[in-house]
Amino acid sequence: MEQETLEYIDGYRSSCKYHCNGNVNIILSVPHGGSLMPDNVPDRTKEVYIHLLNTNNSFHDAEHCKINVIKDIRTDEFTENVINELNKIGNLKPFIIIGKWHRKKVDFNREILEGTLNNPEAISAYKNYHMNLNDAINQVNHLFGKGLLIDIHGHAQGNYSMIGYMLSSNQLNQNDLSDPSFKTSIESLCESNRNESIRGQTSFGSIFERHELGVAYPSLANPKPGSRVFFHGGYIIQNYSSKINAIQIELPYDIRTGRNKRMNAQNFAQVIVEYMKINNLLVTK
Repeated sequence: MEQETLEYIDGYRSSCKYHCNGNVNIILSVPHGGSLMPDNVPDRTKEVYIHLLNTNNSFHDAEHCKINVIKDIRTDEFTENVINELNKIGNLKPFIIIGKWHRKKVDFNREILEGTLNNPEAISAYKNYHMNLNDAINQVNHLFGKGLLIDIHGHAQGNYSMIGYMLSSNQLNQNDLSDPSFKTSIESLCESNRNESIRGQTSFGSIFERHELGVAYPSLANPKPGSRVFFHGGYIIQNYSSKINAIQIELPYDIRTGRNKRMNAQNFAQVIVEYMKINNLLVTK
């Protein structure tokens, strides 16, 4: 089957780019891989954030009030490699939103005040990213009736991947995840067996490991993160999981940038397709 080149549209002042004409019910979001540093948008700083919170009468302990401006290196490049591989698998073209502005200027994976620090240009960029993401979700739900949003990140906490379903490490360290108070970002898939959906044979982490992408938490082989740093899901999946199944993926540096990065992207694309097929999610047009 002949592959078609994906055409991207630039968002507000090139703050993001997006592909809104997908033919499969997959949405890929990459909020932290951007490098552009527009001169007239000030850097996000902790001091400005605390000032804004105080102005809004929102008390926060300054010691624990942080602004993260670290870029997720090459998550954009890795995701585009994954997209190319999906295109090779049955000409699959997902819906895509990729941030292009550096996280110093805007953070698309935070609520709007923290993400923009009330700068008008940052607000416009932020709203454009989320408008396109929301439009993609609405299109997927309208065209296919169901789908999967994967929010792709990078981390430097160790050589393991984190599969975020909005369950904290404390929750994942429990033997039984069937507690109804343990709300996840894939609730529609957890109705029959929450433990299986999160860390069983059909879970994303288990399929990820079977495709030789290294250790993933949670999975059948590695069900509990223990005392390791574990990012369970940020603003994007928390905000949109009521509308669509959503998973945050945190990939270690070597998977994104190492000598096997192309093979890793190929394997990751296969993981997405296998996961969606096994869980009766995949729909194409």
